[in-house]
Amino acid sequence: MTLPKISFEHASQALLDAAVDPARWPTAMDLLAQYSGSSGTVLLPVKGRGPGCPHSASLAEGMEVYFRDGWDLRDERIRGLPLVRSRGIFVDQDFASPHEMATSDYYRGFLAKFDANWSAVVGFADPDNEWCLVFERGDRQGFFDEREQADLVRFSGRLSEAAALSRSLADAHAAGAMNAYQSIGCASFLIDGLGQVFRYNQDAERLLGNGLELSHGRLRASHPPSHSALGELMASRIGSRSGDRHSDRIAVIHRAAKRPLIVRAIGLSGLAASVFSSASAILLVSDMEARSRPTPLEELTTAFALTTTEARLVSMLERELPLSKVAARMNIAFETARTHLKRILAKTQTTRQQDLLMLLHRLRP
Repeated sequence: MTLPKISFEHASQALLDAAVDPARWPTAMDLLAQYSGSSGTVLLPVKGRGPGCPHSASLAEGMEVYFRDGWDLRDERIRGLPLVRSRGIFVDQDFASPHEMATSDYYRGFLAKFDANWSAVVGFADPDNEWCLVFERGDRQGFFDEREQADLVRFSGRLSEAAALSRSLADAHAAGAMNAYQSIGCASFLIDGLGQVFRYNQDAERLLGNGLELSHGRLRASHPPSHSALGELMASRIGSRSGDRHSDRIAVIHRAAKRPLIVRAIGLSGLAASVFSSASAILLVSDMEARSRPTPLEELTTAFALTTTEARLVSMLERELPLSKVAARMNIAFETARTHLKRILAKTQTTRQQDLLMLLHRLRP
């Protein structure tokens, strides 16, 4: 069945739509293939290529084999990159002879198998990397002629616009996540696809020199054996997304004469997971030596109908102070403090101080 011809404007708009909603990249790739009469299209970064690059559904099996069997490391089309930098586009016949294309294991043994042995590669750049939009055709469709090349190179400008928009939105969402973790007192580091830290919040900064070290963008554990665990954790998360099978992994960072740090890593999703964003994962660090921030007094009085005195007493218990010290700080007798605590337990429907503290912990975001 012949698909209806779509306009350049329609195909270009699909790129901007995908920049705003990353879930729409497969649709955009399919529309670009339909526009160009290709068997499929794929977006590939020049550096740091890996699984997860947006591509047409028709290329799914080929892309899996491309990375699984190491064809990405011996991609013969890399010879065309100087051309794409000088004139925005290249095709296979610009650098490969007919004999090469007829006998090469890359062209005949791999690409032809997936109907992708004739390509047109359009280049564009974002601030951190060069990218290529690859239009793939098989023997049935044939090579891209000069007229088609002149038409396809127009996508370079639209792709740069989409990359800039996508990166801007992703960075804003990643920054919002960091601010959210800061608001609940959680130390967090934002790492890129190479495992380098490029943003961290104030709580994270307080841990530098206190179990963790940051040198030339690389996060390290001060305790050498712990550093290996931290590296393995980051490697498991780079390029992954939230909710995958690695989500329950942790790294324990041991410290001299102190309780350890517990590091968790979460992959990004939604806009923060843009293919053009530097952000790859967020490291969340729990300091077992640090005391939790007490629940605000107004929350205690509102949620449990506590008096101001009762709320102050609860707040001090949250700081891990024994009831005797709480009584001394409030300048009341120990028995008076016990009476207040009994009333608090009744109002919060708990029976022990430990149960009360666990209930208060569940009040936090």
